[in-house]
Amino acid sequence: MFENKPKFGPEHFAAGVDIIRQGDVPDKFYIITRGQVEIVLQPPDGLDAVIDRIGPGGFFGEVGLLNQSRRMATVRAATAVDVMAMDYQTFRGWIEGSPLVAQEIEALAAERTRDTGPLEPVPYFDAARIPDDVVETAVESAEQYEAGTVIIQQGELPDRFYVIVEGFVVVTHMDASGKLHRVAHLAAGDYFGEIGLLEGVERIATVTAVTRVKVVSFDRGTFRRWMMQSPSSQDDIAETAARRRKDTGMLSLPDEGS
Repeated sequence: MFENKPKFGPEHFAAGVDIIRQGDVPDKFYIITRGQVEIVLQPPDGLDAVIDRIGPGGFFGEVGLLNQSRRMATVRAATAVDVMAMDYQTFRGWIEGSPLVAQEIEALAAERTRDTGPLEPVPYFDAARIPDDVVETAVESAEQYEAGTVIIQQGELPDRFYVIVEGFVVVTHMDASGKLHRVAHLAAGDYFGEIGLLEGVERIATVTAVTRVKVVSFDRGTFRRWMMQSPSSQDDIAETAARRRKDTGMLSLPDEGS
């Protein structure tokens, strides 16, 4: 199972390493104890621009966690860097238990958001390509899950496809030896549950809410109707499914070669 144990501890990064990357799904907050980092904006059609530098005592990574949005800039180690890193649960517990800390962090997050401007959307999923009748059916089945809730479980029979509207989830896969692997984090605009419906196999991974999550889901019949009405969507989702199966190490269907 996905573990909800709080995590807070030291991490080290060599000079030149990207600690967080623009567009990624956030999972940690960082406080610098030694060294210096650069805040780098990476426009889609332009050169990297260093907009700030942060040294010991400074922090970064708060904007994505507070806003439940993708990383709006890359943070790169300008020198060798030591940090104390908090996972999302520890970060939320810290600021909820200290109003003064929360006020300071939220004020700096607002300032940094103004400095960087709006981040270009990450092109993961184009909801406009879903036929209107499919959207109407899906919206009626909007669901919300609390942090720590398992939304789909590895090994279950598939029955729905999900699009994330708000929040973050973690995707984990348990291999044949019983070892648990964290495969990916997904955020608003991402989707999951497509492999079982496309290929008629059991769920190959578990998806667990990291924060409170809102999703829109499609039952099997609605999903198939959408795929028939939108071949381009089917091609894109099939490509994602193939990549995700490779990421989990399941390179062939269970009944292949039998």
